[in-house]
Amino acid sequence: MVRELIEVEASGDGWLVKGDGAASSCATKLQAIEQAHTLASRRYVETGRPTAVRVPVVGGMAVIVGACG
Repeated sequence: MVRELIEVEASGDGWLVKGDGAASSCATKLQAIEQAHTLASRRYVETGRPTAVRVPVVGGMAVIVGACG
């Protein structure tokens, strides 16, 4: 099964949301997570492919915080 992943990562003084072949920046981590979730929801509706959001946490690890589909 084909799946998609939207990633949130720290970038300079803000946060970067990467997915669907594009990237955009946000001022805070919460804004980036909200934007990533919106993008994941939209991608799932458009393509029918399960789409998840991956966010870094303390310690250098990353977790999936939400999945659509």
